[in-house]
Amino acid sequence: FRAVEDLIKAKREVMPAIKKNRMREKSRSAYDPSLFTSTVTESAIASSSITDQMENIVDIREHDVPYHIRVAIDNKINVGHWYYVKGRGSDPPEIRLVEDEPDRPEPVVLAFDIETTKLPLKFPDSSLDSIMMISYMIDGQGYLLINREVVGADVEDFEYTPKPEYE
Repeated sequence: FRAVEDLIKAKREVMPAIKKNRMREKSRSAYDPSLFTSTVTESAIASSSITDQMENIVDIREHDVPYHIRVAIDNKINVGHWYYVKGRGSDPPEIRLVEDEPDRPEPVVLAFDIETTKLPLKFPDSSLDSIMMISYMIDGQGYLLINREVVGADVEDFEYTPKPEYE
């Protein structure tokens, strides 16, 4: 499909036939004599042939895979690689893997936690509750910001050392 709209349109056209065909298959008797015939004649083929191929569709697969993921799978575009991409107007773009990839940069990691006052078993409400403290860590260096209106006592320095398996 050239666009998501085309995929959705095709799915919308096919789904009613699939539902009808599934119902037909469920209602079909397990003792239907046509299921047990081993010899097939030309007249049997002619009488049982279905001219409308929509009556043969009983399932639709991969219709729920997002379009951009399907395109990436089909074109073998994977994460963690560099690609050369060149737009060509209304034609599909040229996408080529960069063979001599540059070194991967070290990621910068930021983690934070905000502690607030709140009623028991309730989520904080910004119109009622105050922020007590905010702790954050960036690239292994931790910081603690304290709201002195809520927390009056000093907080002693502490050190965070992750377990070796999380290093």
